[in-house]
Amino acid sequence: MQTSRNQPLPDRQSGITLIELIVTLAVFIIVVSAAGPAISKVLRDNRLISQTNGLLGDLSFARSEAIKRGTRVTVCQSENLTSCSNDKDAWHKGWIVIDANNNLLRVHDPLRGGTVLTFSRGSLSYKGDGTSTGLATGTFRICSAAGGKGRALIVGPTGRVRKQSLDCG
Repeated sequence: MQTSRNQPLPDRQSGITLIELIVTLAVFIIVVSAAGPAISKVLRDNRLISQTNGLLGDLSFARSEAIKRGTRVTVCQSENLTSCSNDKDAWHKGWIVIDANNNLLRVHDPLRGGTVLTFSRGSLSYKGDGTSTGLATGTFRICSAAGGKGRALIVGPTGRVRKQSLDCG
């Protein structure tokens, strides 16, 4: 069988060589290994912000409910998520919002991802006028167990809460 000079030769298959594949994988591994710590820091920071906002939302809810009901509403740490616990260092295990009759209004599950939450007392109550009871002020400290920057929620005597950055060391 003879081919004419005017007919083109069949196309060669195109693709990548083994060496090109190995070089591409090596570059990919270098980029991912360099970005890994940065990605984990971003994830840790986002988790911390989300957990801070969850607590802030529950504190705002408690204050709002106290004003609406005209009676005391309490945010307290809870190990079983049904009643307040006496251990003032158990905030990271979860907290609840209860009214003056101990009716459960809101539940927040334990914090995850190595987040540590501390507060100087076991609970924070709001009176019917929205002011906080007990100590005039208090500070919730929310830190990652890995250290770095954390968040503080500072409760003033009027019951208002403000956020502040914090060095967790």
